[in-house]
Amino acid sequence: MKTNRRRFLTTLGATASATLLAPSVFDFKLLAVTPFVRPDVSSLLATDPIIVGYQTAIATMQGLPPTDVRSWSYQAAIHATATTPVNPAWNTCQHGSHLFWAWHRMYLYWWERIVRKYSGDSTWALPYWNWTSHNLLPAVFRVTSSDLYTPNRDPNINNGTGSLPATDVKYSTAFAEFDYYAAQSSIEMVPHNMIHVDVGGGTGWMSGIPTAAQDPIFYLHHANMDRLWDLWLAQGGGRSDPTSDTTWTGVTFTFFDENANKVTMTPCDVLNAATQLNYTYQGEPAQVAQSCGALPPWIFSHLVLLTWPFPPIPIDDAPYIVPVDISNITRQLTTIFQNPANQVYLELDGVATDKSPGVGWEIYVGLPAGVVPDPTSPYYVGRLALYGAGVRSDAHHTFTPATLRFNATKALEAVLASGGTNAPVSFFVKGIVVNGQQEVPPVQSTVTVTGGKFVEGTRKRR
Repeated sequence: MKTNRRRFLTTLGATASATLLAPSVFDFKLLAVTPFVRPDVSSLLATDPIIVGYQTAIATMQGLPPTDVRSWSYQAAIHATATTPVNPAWNTCQHGSHLFWAWHRMYLYWWERIVRKYSGDSTWALPYWNWTSHNLLPAVFRVTSSDLYTPNRDPNINNGTGSLPATDVKYSTAFAEFDYYAAQSSIEMVPHNMIHVDVGGGTGWMSGIPTAAQDPIFYLHHANMDRLWDLWLAQGGGRSDPTSDTTWTGVTFTFFDENANKVTMTPCDVLNAATQLNYTYQGEPAQVAQSCGALPPWIFSHLVLLTWPFPPIPIDDAPYIVPVDISNITRQLTTIFQNPANQVYLELDGVATDKSPGVGWEIYVGLPAGVVPDPTSPYYVGRLALYGAGVRSDAHHTFTPATLRFNATKALEAVLASGGTNAPVSFFVKGIVVNGQQEVPPVQSTVTVTGGKFVEGTRKRR
């Protein structure tokens, strides 16, 4: 047993083991033991107990009756499903909402306890896929005879010839945000949405909300997203969870534990993973302690600077450019940019598509005519990747078009520096990298946008 990624159990005995399996989220605090450490999957061999245990648990959970709340299908349906009638806790995932990070932390926590029980390994901890440093699907998930494999992925991702582009695994834009909601929204689009699209390829399980959690890689992907929540907070500078926002702290969700007991949780129960949930991540810095009721140090506000309509033509395979004249706000922008605490965002309103487009679009603001789009240029503002929010086929209930924001501060500063007054918004299709070359795959579902805005974001000390 390697203590750097195993829970070290000492003199627990039968009584402590029973306590471990009790339904309360705070039971772990009663045990004077080291937290579970979720390991980087790249550090694990195929024979590692974590990998073997995961396969054992998948096979066992898939063999349970679908009505068993611990079965693979029931647990996947908690995230989302097209199956009817709807059972308790199904279709409760949060995407395009202010509860994205918190809900997925809760979901992984209870799911991990179930997997631990059926893995046959009382020290089992969920690995994370650090796709930023390892952009290939982990090799153990590409073995066709393994329970970790599914043919319901992009074929090139599955056979190892396809990899995730650098643009799709970067989270520096999100980490530059001080506002929890701005950071969460940015990181949900990239890397989160893009990796779902890349791995699923449009038709695979990961591409759609109702099927994503059936793929075993889903959980490692989200473990990394959960890890990034901790890392975002660890940057400091006043970054904080929205601990005084009752629309965040006061929401309750339902799950099930490893003994099939119904349990409930709120975001206040998952602020501190190490102390409340008894887990950390391999190589993670000390987690930042948070508490509900505390007032975050920053106050954030937003002001619309400029609006414009999008043409009725949908965004498809061809380069898509919307002209935007900023001459009426150049003085205002110059003043805004004198304060480094101010940001300007591109907001896309009424974003909708019928099903997963199977691709993502690079977005640029102010890219000069004739200049080749380059995501390392200051005009690049992010990737448009639709998963859940804005996708009609992913809607659990009544469909609502999405509103998406991208930080356009550097792009607009570059436009002003060149003396320009035009800041066109441009979209270019880009896919995964196959054999070293980035693909431009066909769009499987076009996207419509009703309008755009430039929005000033400000922050000040409370």
